[in-house]
Amino acid sequence: MNGLIKVPKDGITRCYVRFRGGKTEILVAENPKSSAQQVKTPSEIVELVDRLLDDYTCSEIAEILNEKGFRPGASARRERKDDIFTVIKVNYLVHRYNLRMRYDRLRNRGYLNAKEMAKKLGVHEHTVVSWAAVGILKKRAYNDHFFLYEPPDPNTPAKQCSRWNTLAERALKLKATSKPCAGTEGGVV
Repeated sequence: MNGLIKVPKDGITRCYVRFRGGKTEILVAENPKSSAQQVKTPSEIVELVDRLLDDYTCSEIAEILNEKGFRPGASARRERKDDIFTVIKVNYLVHRYNLRMRYDRLRNRGYLNAKEMAKKLGVHEHTVVSWAAVGILKKRAYNDHFFLYEPPDPNTPAKQCSRWNTLAERALKLKATSKPCAGTEGGVV
């Protein structure tokens, strides 16, 4: 009995060979991948990107993947072997595999945009941006240019205007009286 039996679910092909003397042998070979399968990004990388989106922007994720030596799927092709991850390639993975965007993840954790934060604190949006710049409010980037703000704690100062009590001095006093927050690493600006 000579023959080939392809087993797609296992990704193998069995080759049954019978020699003239009567001996039979079964050879097993892996099925070759299609060109689309060869350039597909491995699922481990997609899962890693999904986990990293909780704490990092797409540009930071690209840096992390490149530092760990991961390469995008297209790097399987000879002419693209030196490809590295970029913001565009990470964004492609997010959209292609329907991963939740960083913005949505932060919003689900209660982060507010500048307009919502200003309304909650009774100040102008520019005040929110200024307070975040000196550390009175905590902000997290959801991409390389835009931020969401952590919900204010009860110690957030009220709006005031005084040349004797500057914003920088108030920020220092606030930092001195507050305890360090857990989970402020990765993406906190």
